[in-house]
Amino acid sequence: MPDLNTLLKYPATWLLLICAVNFFAALGGHTLWDVDEPNNAVCAKEMLLAGNWWVPMFNGDYRFDKPILIYWLMMPIDAMFGFNEWSARLPSALAMTALVLVVWGMMRRLLVGEVKEQRDRAALLAATLFATALHMAVIARAAVPDPLLMLALGIALPALLIVYLEGKDSPPRKMPTMLVVAYVAIGFGTLAKGPIAGLMPLLIVSAFLTVNRDWKNWRLFMPFKGAVIALGVALPWYIAVGVLTDGVWLEGFLFRHNLERFTDPLQGHRGFPGLYLVSIFAGWFPWSGLLAAMLVFGAWRLKALREQPIRLFMLCWLGVYILFFSIASTKLPNYVLPVFPAVAMLMATGWIQASESEKNRAMNWLAWTALILSIGLIIGGGIALHKMWPGEGYYSLAMLPVTLISLWWLKRRGEKNEALWVPLSLAMMTSILLLTAWSVPGIDHHKVSKPLAEKATAAGFDGSELATFQYFQPSLLFYHGGRLPTLADVEEVGQWLVDGKAVVLSQQSLELLPKEIIPYLIVHERVFGMYARRWLMLISLQPLDEETGEETTWPKH
Repeated sequence: MPDLNTLLKYPATWLLLICAVNFFAALGGHTLWDVDEPNNAVCAKEMLLAGNWWVPMFNGDYRFDKPILIYWLMMPIDAMFGFNEWSARLPSALAMTALVLVVWGMMRRLLVGEVKEQRDRAALLAATLFATALHMAVIARAAVPDPLLMLALGIALPALLIVYLEGKDSPPRKMPTMLVVAYVAIGFGTLAKGPIAGLMPLLIVSAFLTVNRDWKNWRLFMPFKGAVIALGVALPWYIAVGVLTDGVWLEGFLFRHNLERFTDPLQGHRGFPGLYLVSIFAGWFPWSGLLAAMLVFGAWRLKALREQPIRLFMLCWLGVYILFFSIASTKLPNYVLPVFPAVAMLMATGWIQASESEKNRAMNWLAWTALILSIGLIIGGGIALHKMWPGEGYYSLAMLPVTLISLWWLKRRGEKNEALWVPLSLAMMTSILLLTAWSVPGIDHHKVSKPLAEKATAAGFDGSELATFQYFQPSLLFYHGGRLPTLADVEEVGQWLVDGKAVVLSQQSLELLPKEIIPYLIVHERVFGMYARRWLMLISLQPLDEETGEETTWPKH
């Protein structure tokens, strides 16, 4: 088995191999997950079909949730490869691959003063840890804009730190290229997720300068020129969408999906105290134990931290993000995804600064934590899967390679003191491949939107002839196309059915319909909804009464 020294000869090849397996293998091998994936995919689909490149739309209405960048990336891919899962997820996989290479390159630049071997080792280590962490593989395979924000801030924040480190002793006379890159990235981040892309760098750099007692060097960041660059990238689209919608889109996005998310728990996402710490450590699996070790063993005293500006900056990056979103009322694990490049760089710099005894202890922490968590995922995941779908708990065995490698290393540690990096990386790649090519496709039949859509199409109901009642999933709209109205009451259902159209509703909702009409209903499909946790039915109305030969009418009460 190759070790890290061997891989140092071919770092880009190794990293691209990881990305190929973790981010791209079986990328389109299962249907879209509700609700975020089809929300974004439907928006790009509707915009492309309408020839609309400016205003996000969903089911015929404005989509206020996210700015334009994710749709701009999806639309040309859809045009080339069709509307499918692979096309929808490809921008995320590409963005995360780029971010892996960014982490590698930025670490090399940040550690330019170190011995070349140490620098190269730390850079490869940071990128490897990042590319093989569980949450990175998950988000790289999701049709969401989060990877785009991660990439933008993964470029911008290390670039700002590089500008500081390289300019604090001899300030540059003109704007460094790295600073231009940082502000351009912030501009694109604003197109991906909104004002948060500019706010977080401002707060993180401010926290860094405050803790470092170095506000005299704030001019190094040339914030006013930088704001002009970032706004030059993002503002034209925001102006355009504001003009085209008479300000309605801007109001919905900035107030409803930014300010209100901070002040009120949107859609009930309240979270719990400590959510983001749990999210970071769980998302960093299988490297969670190593993260804990590098945090514990590294410097925490302010005097020592000021002598280690890279560690201090990464801790500010982590701390500001966790504090800011812990204060916010709406809490979701994905909100702190942009801290993971900082986590990778923090661990890599901590590793090269650690003593041999600390490294040995850290390796033990890593192996034991990977072992315990992987067993927990196998047992806990198996129980959860079996409880939801009896007989399918075995799909959690996809995590078994991590368990076996951790046990193997712990058994051999007394015989041969070797690092766990490469074996555990390969084990994680195997586990992710099993998850994406075996486990997830194995449970995909429980997602019912695609079968319902196919059945509706086969029965002759096109994109204008399907609606829902007391039920809605955006994936049904993606797979069926057209529009998917949500009918408000039984009267609307009656008129829709009398017009020769079809409705998807739950079995409980069927009981609300007039009993006299039940014998005249055609049930085209009956499936158990994975998300609704109830039986769903695709129904239409017989056009003629078989006994009288007259048109079927809806009872009036």
